[in-house]
Amino acid sequence: MKRNRLVGINLFVIAIVILAGWLIWQFLFPVPVAKWVFYGEKPSELRGYTYPPAKNSADGKLEPKPEIPAGDGALLTLWPDTKRCTLTVKSGQENISVTRFRESSPEVVQVEYIDESGMPTALYVQLNYGVSFWTYPDPNITNDFIGWKFDNLAGKALPIRFRGEAMIKRVIDGTQYKHQTNGHWLYEKYHDGEVLESKEFSTLPVANSEQNRQAELVLIDQADQWLSETLQDLSDTLSVPIPDQWLSTNNDPCQSVNTDM
Repeated sequence: MKRNRLVGINLFVIAIVILAGWLIWQFLFPVPVAKWVFYGEKPSELRGYTYPPAKNSADGKLEPKPEIPAGDGALLTLWPDTKRCTLTVKSGQENISVTRFRESSPEVVQVEYIDESGMPTALYVQLNYGVSFWTYPDPNITNDFIGWKFDNLAGKALPIRFRGEAMIKRVIDGTQYKHQTNGHWLYEKYHDGEVLESKEFSTLPVANSEQNRQAELVLIDQADQWLSETLQDLSDTLSVPIPDQWLSTNNDPCQSVNTDM
């Protein structure tokens, strides 16, 4: 009995030592949460890792090592644990952020673009399925945004027009669904800012979108062309390599992060 107790104590001590050693190792040599590559002017290429916040961090922010340059350039970041890949490009007042979420099914790509005049474009795509929304400034009407937004009843993306600034936008043409306090969903169809049709559903309607699959893929191709041209223009302006084909399931836009890491 005494011998068994000694064995138990020894195992407990060993476990404590192992745990303490692991904690010390994590403190001295933290595991990076992401790896990245930056393409710019000075330096032309810089590679590094992003680590969890330091124990004595005042702001709790992640720490890139080495420091990522603050100037114009393209930053490609791979987050292995979340299977997320992000591209951020800055060129003067123009900037774009492209994120591909690999854990979702289907994979999702989210794009936020600000042009030189500060006007935003937003794109959200489910790869091989369709465009959830894609809105951009109307070149003919100030503070109007046009594009497409997926409609649950139609089972496909429909043309839409918003009006307003920043986050305060109202639908002028198109449809929207509002979640009511009673848990129901209010469907509204607009034209010239007026509600033409209104329905209430107990649950959010979901239509079969398979019959519109080809039309959705065509819209994805159009979005892919816009994104490719935008990234190519930025690449030409900055004279740096910028990965493309973010809306293609046959392409890995973050493969260059793993090169020589």
